[in-house]
Amino acid sequence: MLRTALTLILVIAALYLAFTPRGLALLGPSRPMVVIALGVMGVLQASRYARLRQDQKRGDLLKSIPKRPLGI
Repeated sequence: MLRTALTLILVIAALYLAFTPRGLALLGPSRPMVVIALGVMGVLQASRYARLRQDQKRGDLLKSIPKRPLGI
């Protein structure tokens, strides 16, 4: 969950940088595509974080079972 939250914070920071004049100079003509990709990544990370929080609050029983490879 920490990794998801950290990734979400980094995506938000990158989006903020993309809208500054310095970010515009760094990204150049590919800025719209990078902003769209960061936006999609931010939405996916936010939904993943929300789902993890709900599972944690519910005390999801399947999460407590250790995962093993098939056939063992």
